[in-house]
Amino acid sequence: MIGMRHFLTGWSDHGVVEPPNERYYYQCAVIYQCTWALVLTDKNCERNHFHDPPELRTDHCVFTAIIMPKRGPWKPPVYVGPPLDSTPEAVPASRGHRPKANCATCFDLDLRYIPQPHKDEDSCSMGQIARHWITYADLAKDPSCASCRFLKSAFDTLVNSGEVMDIPPGREIRYSIAILDRDDGDAEDAVARKKRREAAGNSEASKSLKVEMRCSAEKRGSNDSGFQEEFELEIYTPPGAAPAPWKAIGAAGEVPTKPSGEECAAIIKPWLQDCDKNHALCRSADHQGELLPRRVLDLSGGQIRLIETTQGQRGHYVALSHCWGTEQLLTTTRLTIAEHMHRGIPIERMPKTFQDAVAITRGLGLRYIWIDSLCIIQKVSPSEPDVIAAADWEQQSAVMADIYAHCYLNIATTRAAGGHAGCLGPRWTTRDSLRWAEEFSRAVDDGEGKRERVSRTRKCEVKSFKVPGMQQDIRIRLTMKSSHEALQTPRWIRMHMDTAPLLPRAWVYQERSLAARSVHLHANEMVWACNVTQRCECKELDGSPPDGDGWSATKDRIAKLGVLNDKKALHGLWRTIVEDVSLLDLTYESDRLPALSGLAYRFAEYLPKNERYLAGLWEGDLARDLLWESGGSKQTAGPTRGRKPFNLKEGPLTAPSWSWASLVWGGDDASGIDWEYETKPKLAEWAGTTSYKQDPRTRIISTSVDIKGQNKYGTVHGGRIVIEGAMCAVVVGRSPQSPPSWLANVTTVKESIFNSLHLNYDTPTAEASAGGTVYCLFIGSFSEVFDHDKHPHVKHQGLILKPTAGGARFERIGRWTQHIEDWVHNKDVWTRKSGAMRVEII
Repeated sequence: MIGMRHFLTGWSDHGVVEPPNERYYYQCAVIYQCTWALVLTDKNCERNHFHDPPELRTDHCVFTAIIMPKRGPWKPPVYVGPPLDSTPEAVPASRGHRPKANCATCFDLDLRYIPQPHKDEDSCSMGQIARHWITYADLAKDPSCASCRFLKSAFDTLVNSGEVMDIPPGREIRYSIAILDRDDGDAEDAVARKKRREAAGNSEASKSLKVEMRCSAEKRGSNDSGFQEEFELEIYTPPGAAPAPWKAIGAAGEVPTKPSGEECAAIIKPWLQDCDKNHALCRSADHQGELLPRRVLDLSGGQIRLIETTQGQRGHYVALSHCWGTEQLLTTTRLTIAEHMHRGIPIERMPKTFQDAVAITRGLGLRYIWIDSLCIIQKVSPSEPDVIAAADWEQQSAVMADIYAHCYLNIATTRAAGGHAGCLGPRWTTRDSLRWAEEFSRAVDDGEGKRERVSRTRKCEVKSFKVPGMQQDIRIRLTMKSSHEALQTPRWIRMHMDTAPLLPRAWVYQERSLAARSVHLHANEMVWACNVTQRCECKELDGSPPDGDGWSATKDRIAKLGVLNDKKALHGLWRTIVEDVSLLDLTYESDRLPALSGLAYRFAEYLPKNERYLAGLWEGDLARDLLWESGGSKQTAGPTRGRKPFNLKEGPLTAPSWSWASLVWGGDDASGIDWEYETKPKLAEWAGTTSYKQDPRTRIISTSVDIKGQNKYGTVHGGRIVIEGAMCAVVVGRSPQSPPSWLANVTTVKESIFNSLHLNYDTPTAEASAGGTVYCLFIGSFSEVFDHDKHPHVKHQGLILKPTAGGARFERIGRWTQHIEDWVHNKDVWTRKSGAMRVEII
């Protein structure tokens, strides 16, 4: 079934298999997306056809019917395209099919005729969609077809350049291509496609023709297809060129291979001017500029000098987002601050990344730039205490939100893994496709261990090739796929570690979220992201809103905190932000809360004034906030999911156990925190809507956190919660230890009596540390409702606790979930009967 291309949908009253007294909706589609899947094999040519029931009664075909009944509203039959290996003439005209194309191979490069995969918007399945593949030999079959000749010329030019694949001696490149339809995205639902089309219609977005290519280097004369590599390419006309003879080939932006800082600035200037003119959500309220940070680098007069600003001093300044890397950077310390202020900093002493940022800033005609390592006093020696540096860091980190929120432009050195790597240089494109394909294959595993063959993509220079033999200037190149995907959501950032090593850094998440507008110097191209829109040099993103994948917290949602006017929405957005940041990395895990302190400060402006921030949770929704899950019991690689250190003299060195900040996050195989359900948008018809209800016996009695330093949104040294709620002891071991005397009256049950209770521990070692018995505290219930099934699906959730060794207190070690469905036996076995108990959690 993997090769199915074209499908029909409709109703069957007298189909091949008809259940009694029912009228069922059928659909010919990929099996995991369909309600009926009908496979017919032609006895003569051994090819698959897909037809409606009346045509099943033939003497030439045998069929197999796979039936999955689905009641629903009637939909008229939808024609998607002719079978792959049939000509348009073979399509019966009586069905009202579209007019035929002249060429059955390339379909005249007319997207009206080119077969495209059917998308079932009601399906929640994810799979690799089938394509209409055209081989290099097919393109040479009909010399009279101008479209086939053009395609062959374009792809021969690309392949023979040696930029995509090396051609070893004695081998030749064989390839197949599939023309893609921009309105048939692999993973978009109807709403997402509509938004993208509307955005593209209101801008000069790319209108290039997208093509997928598979190719392999094979021995001459061999029929072995070998190991195929897969690439996405685009064919386009550059800006200002004459239109192509084919409507499917439109204009796109040209991406220079190695631009200078001045050339980058020339590209950024129109983006800035348009944003200043048209985006009230982005521009400064004061035409004189923004309030300058305490210290900035002054680039005027051909010098670079650190200056202390005066109170109320305004001006446009750039704030730099960069990765420090492993090599020592040039910094300002208590020993060098006077020299940096009076004698200045020679540009040749600056690391390459800083030099490039200065070149772009000067090219934009801006006078000031803020770089943390030079504008905040750093330690003279990282291993020795430094009172002056510590005090300056605490003061400046407390206003970090304002520094990035008020900058005229944030320059993100996205392609640079360190300060010495530089953010200008030859552009290149690649995809970490080995990792991507592994994840993709895991998602579509058929249950029998069969996975799609993994393709390899190597590093290629960003370069376009003019198609020979054409009067018009038409070009072909690899798409800038990484630059378009990497900025949309932290959930996919790890796939772009080579081209965007800055983005997995947790500090950078806050910086680019707070800045009204950022320009990312990605390895492929520059990408613009402001509070209103996105842009890029190739124009693929032009006009698209900064709404990411819909599940992550995005710039536009954070920029509009003031218009939410809903505590539930604010708390839900905060939990989504933490989900995002838990996927990201820090050099020092103790910075996890400080790396979010700027965003926490911004949220506090829109929450009630007396609502306290408690180690990454908010007091106004604290019981609900306690229900985070780490995935620690299921994941041992990557993030350690270990508790942060505990010092016998000082207590916890960071957050209390009930805070998500008590764990170690990030890592190469990060799964991230699972926390928010209620406020996330419904992105597909199959998705459910979730609501939360707190158990009436659950009450927060008191809370406290021990803050380290002056920043109340920064590092903490522990804390406590006193809470009341229904609780029972669950025996999980064969030889449980006797409970402490103060827990002797708690209801006790065995885990084995449940068939719907899931104990999700925070760390892989948490269960073993519990001594054979854990204590489950009931917090509240989630109810999920689907459009096709109005019966609510309920699950109870609460905390998994264990007694501490030092007295009548508990430590959190996980979250439990119990699904309450009709098939569940012994449901509510203890949540109804247990009385409320008051406990202290540290």
